[in-house]
Amino acid sequence: MQTPTTLACLLLLSQGVYAAEQQQQTEPKTQPCNDLKNEQKERCEALEHIEVKGQYIGIEVPEVIGRSYLNRDFINATPKGNGDINELIALLPGVQLSNEAYSIGSLAEISAPEISISGAQPWQTGFSLDGLNYNNRIDPGSSSRLSSSSNDVSGGVQSMNVNSDVVESITVYDHNIPAEFGGFSGGIVDSKTKSVFTNDSFSFGVRGNQSSWGSYHFIEADQDSSQQNVDQSTLETPKYEKISYNLRANKQINKRHGVMMSVSYLTSDISDLSLGEVKTQSRKNINAIVKYGYRNGWVDALDLTLMYSPYEVDDFITDAKDSDFHLEGGAVGAVASLTQHFDFATWRSNLNFSMSDSSREGPAHFYNWLQAKGKDWGQYADQGDAQTRYSRQGGYGALDNTQYTTSWKNTLNFNSFEFAGTEHNIKAGIELIRQEVERERIQNSYNYDSPIIWSSASTPLNCSGYTLDCQALETTISIDELAAQLGGEIDFNNQGHITAYSNNVTATAQYFNGRLVTPAEYINVALNRASFYATDSITLGQLSLNLGMRYEYDDFLANHNIAPRLSLGYDVFNNNRTIISAGVNRYYDSAIIGYKVKEQQRFSYREYRPIENGYLQGWLPSNYTGAFKYRFDDVNTPYDDELALGIAHSFEKAGNISLKYVKRKKHQQFSQVTDEEAASDGYKYIYMTNEGDGSSERYSISWSAQFGKHSLWANASYAENKVSNDEYSASAENTPLDELVYYLNAQGEGELVTLGQLEQIRTNFGTPVSGALGWNVDWNSSFSTGLNVTYSDSYTSAVSTGASESIGLEQSCTSCPVESSLVDVYEEQEIRARTMLGLSLRYSHNLTKTQSIDIRADISNLLNARTYTVNEGASGIEPGRMFWVGVSYNYD
Repeated sequence: MQTPTTLACLLLLSQGVYAAEQQQQTEPKTQPCNDLKNEQKERCEALEHIEVKGQYIGIEVPEVIGRSYLNRDFINATPKGNGDINELIALLPGVQLSNEAYSIGSLAEISAPEISISGAQPWQTGFSLDGLNYNNRIDPGSSSRLSSSSNDVSGGVQSMNVNSDVVESITVYDHNIPAEFGGFSGGIVDSKTKSVFTNDSFSFGVRGNQSSWGSYHFIEADQDSSQQNVDQSTLETPKYEKISYNLRANKQINKRHGVMMSVSYLTSDISDLSLGEVKTQSRKNINAIVKYGYRNGWVDALDLTLMYSPYEVDDFITDAKDSDFHLEGGAVGAVASLTQHFDFATWRSNLNFSMSDSSREGPAHFYNWLQAKGKDWGQYADQGDAQTRYSRQGGYGALDNTQYTTSWKNTLNFNSFEFAGTEHNIKAGIELIRQEVERERIQNSYNYDSPIIWSSASTPLNCSGYTLDCQALETTISIDELAAQLGGEIDFNNQGHITAYSNNVTATAQYFNGRLVTPAEYINVALNRASFYATDSITLGQLSLNLGMRYEYDDFLANHNIAPRLSLGYDVFNNNRTIISAGVNRYYDSAIIGYKVKEQQRFSYREYRPIENGYLQGWLPSNYTGAFKYRFDDVNTPYDDELALGIAHSFEKAGNISLKYVKRKKHQQFSQVTDEEAASDGYKYIYMTNEGDGSSERYSISWSAQFGKHSLWANASYAENKVSNDEYSASAENTPLDELVYYLNAQGEGELVTLGQLEQIRTNFGTPVSGALGWNVDWNSSFSTGLNVTYSDSYTSAVSTGASESIGLEQSCTSCPVESSLVDVYEEQEIRARTMLGLSLRYSHNLTKTQSIDIRADISNLLNARTYTVNEGASGIEPGRMFWVGVSYNYD
């Protein structure tokens, strides 16, 4: 039973985030929870999801802190696909979704789609669930590459994929972010699971979709495209099935003890086009949470949570033969969260541990054959407009990455007090983090990338026992027999003889004279971080002021970083209807432990082999030793300075509106310079510097209103993102081959660039104009609908062409043939504007007072629009309208 005090808290603090209550004018909010004791205080704080001055603005909060709050009602009402929480977050202003989220591959994908907040890279946003951080800190930048490579495992920005069915609420911070959060320069996504101290409940549901329920767009290659050899009849509907199982149970044993369990299991099998054929990928993902709660005993509140979130992928390298590989990843975590109320303050302590891994098993070596007889499957591949055509085969070998993270965060929230006519609320805390990474490759992996056609008629190619990386000439009949048929010898000046010889060849002789060796390695590194933060929230009449500061130190970069967090708000008419806000803040990037891995990493080196009189010789060391080492000596920590301005107004009957301007200036961003000569130890050192810079600027408007049972919200943003493209001139002499790609601009001019420079060029989240709209209706007690519309403007980006470019290397010896190596080719392309509609339909049938059956349908891309994810001029498949259907049993 609710006490009068609890009801008072509800009236003062609980404003409906989504269609919860009719809009009404509110009185200035007080701080009642600090004055309560024990259980009453616990209940009050459970209601105090967000401290608000004024009314909610849809999913945004009209306060100084720039955050959006998505509660369980909003999560249930919003149309969804896989159900990952990033699908919901992408609807918010200032958040942009990766282009890959709209591709045909997204139908099979179980990993979270990448998002960018305030123009930052996806990995620069912090993700946490019940206080447990689940960012991938090993090599998060590799997740945006289109496939894994020998030196990384294509994983994700997040170490686990969080399904929206296991969370109770999501809070997203994008500006004026409090000092208690650090280690980011994008935003913060803070998710919470359900409290165990609610009514006993149980639910089990199944959702799914399959290929026969969807529509597709079959894109044929242009007439002048290199993909014209693809049999267009193979562009058939992908065959797939996706099923999600969800189980939730909650039991309050008594007033002091409660338990909760939530499990989400998602499977996916889908076909995709590779080498003109349809192949099948499969994925599995589990989100399992067990939570125990204890109240009002030897401590006021204690929550113990266990998380288990593994995933598995069986996939292949597109347009490569014999390339099937297996990925395993995910995370296991444990959280202990304690709350203790004292007479002067509330102490909150969160201790958590997680272990995440990302491993791959697959073919040990990769072969880039020249497209010729016997090795001609490359004619069915998308290789762009490349003049040299290749037939690819194999994989990148086995690689294991494991990340261990231990974090302990303690916060004291002092009781409010008055001083000199002002009210003060002080929060202070300390956070300690230790991360450890193990990386292991148990054997060398070879990338054969310098194929040569052997064309000597008098001296046949002898592979000398090399059966995997050499192709001897194969013919229908022997050369001697053919010569006899042609009069005793073959005259290569005779067109008829040439034709007969060509028709007789079934496999052209070719071999590799060079290969890239990715060496076996074992790396174990650790990183320790410490931070202290404090904020004084001051209220003086109509003015509210947050004075915050965060101090950070890590034992790798060894910098003492001080980040001010200052923001203010002014209630213009002293009626909580019009609030003006402003803030200046600094956010330091996380010291990614992947930097320490780079310092110890052994980069790929080259080997070559000569040929004498047609006999292939053994492999020998090349002049290209790959002897590079990274150094992060005496570099400063990159950071963003932010200026935020905003105004929010609540109309009497027309809803709530807010305008925001957020500008960030990036300072001390990493760039690099390489020694021209090797040091005495034989290595060329790549020194990281702080010469990079950049900026992001965003204007956004948000509106929400409720008219009876109809709840509407909308937002639109205009953004400009700029990152410095440093003048580093990349080449094989100053950059590891593992980190080089070839980039073609719109004028067809090509150059070598590093992966870091490619990320600067790729404005994957550079959509200048974006918007979203939602309309949710409870038509009656049983039936409700949700509709959302998203728009993203056109922009240019660097996309993979599927082709490779051969780059020359220094000769290994005077008489040796010129060596070369292959690098991936990216080209500048325009990503066209898209408008997408999603619809959810929900029907609930009551079996008894406590039992019900819910039926749900979700439709994505309602208007069956093109997603423009197939490269311009290429052939491929794009997803159109897709259906998800689910049913669940609920006991409450």
